[in-house]
Parts: sequence; C-alpha cells; structure tokens
Amino acid sequence: MPRYFFDLTDNGQYFRDPEGTSLDTLEKAREEALLTLAHIARDKLPDGDHHDFVLDVREGNDVVLTASLSLRVERKA
Repeated sequence: MPRYFFDLTDNGQYFRDPEGTSLDTLEKAREEALLTLAHIARDKLPDGDHHDFVLDVREGNDVVLTASLSLRVERKA
C-alpha cells in the first residue's frame, strides 16, 4: 500500500509531514487532502483574515498532487 505525505504551506510557512499515511490509491489521497484543507480552514479562520493554504501530496520524494485553498475576509465597514 502506498504511503502519502501531506506537506502544508500556510502563508509561506512550510510544514513537512514526517510520517505520512498509508492509503490504497491516489484518489484516496486526494480525498484526504481535501478533508485536511477543510479542517485546517475551519481551525485557522478565526486566526486572521487572510490565509493561503497549499497542500502538496508526496509519494516518497515525488509530489503527485497539489491542492490549495485561499481564505479572505474583507471588512466593508
């Protein structure tokens, strides 16, 4: 079973996944990446009005998928 690593960049700050997760397919890794971004966004949104998240999914040293999410809050008044 392949082991996928989920490396996160949040507003330029990089966090490398040292352990990885064993998943059956790249499609499962894609699903995990999207769920991870959703959870991170929920937790980080109260921590400022601007976040750019990039999640690189690696198999070994090769990036096989990249998912990103931008959050913006604009105050109008």
